[in-house]
Amino acid sequence: MPIIILTIAAQVFCAYHVVSTGRDKYWIGLIIMVPGLGCLIYLVTQILPDAGKSRTAGTAKNAVIKAIDPMREHRDAVHAFDLVESTENRLRLADALFELEKYDEAEPHLVQSLVGAHKSDPHILMRLASVRLLLSDAQSALSLLDQLQKDNPGFQSQDGHMLYSKTLEADGETEEALKSYSALTDYATGEEARVRYADLLVATGYPDDARVVYDEVIKRVDRGTKFYRKAQSNWRAKAAHGLELL
Repeated sequence: MPIIILTIAAQVFCAYHVVSTGRDKYWIGLIIMVPGLGCLIYLVTQILPDAGKSRTAGTAKNAVIKAIDPMREHRDAVHAFDLVESTENRLRLADALFELEKYDEAEPHLVQSLVGAHKSDPHILMRLASVRLLLSDAQSALSLLDQLQKDNPGFQSQDGHMLYSKTLEADGETEEALKSYSALTDYATGEEARVRYADLLVATGYPDDARVVYDEVIKRVDRGTKFYRKAQSNWRAKAAHGLELL
């Protein structure tokens, strides 16, 4: 019964919004004929854009659209690329494929984007290295990241540092990975680096050091803001689980 009441309330609200804002009346038909989904579509396409062009509103809109139609960005990217085979459109298509976890299909588009002015682009190199790592080719990913550092000596990126650390670990360069994670924990804004560092300490036989890092993660999250606690809850849980296993 509460769901029915909420659905009716949503229909009344959306219908009132249609009338009060002078929108086409066919929206009312959609809202009435397709309860729930009609209101959701109207919310995403009509109300959220009116809520402002803020980043929050845009993020919420994109999240809802992705939930309703997860293939939409891929279709749009394919269409744009079919019209104009530009590097920008190729990268958009690669990103869409990446989001769908079609890494083997994204890879050739990233490779073909590394030409001309984009030959040493650090962001493209990072994306390609991420794909290679996910395709279990850590050695190739590490070579790409070494190339990135060589061609872009002034480039700095926390995400890049994290990727480099994970790639070193995956490639079996354990000591170098520990050093890289340790350096990353000095400035990382989230807790992922600390948890991964602690996990590797455990795997390499340093449980006491790992315990200190896990404890630090939990304390940092617990004394953080409400937003930080929510954003890092997954890593806090991993740290707590790591402590339980020690």
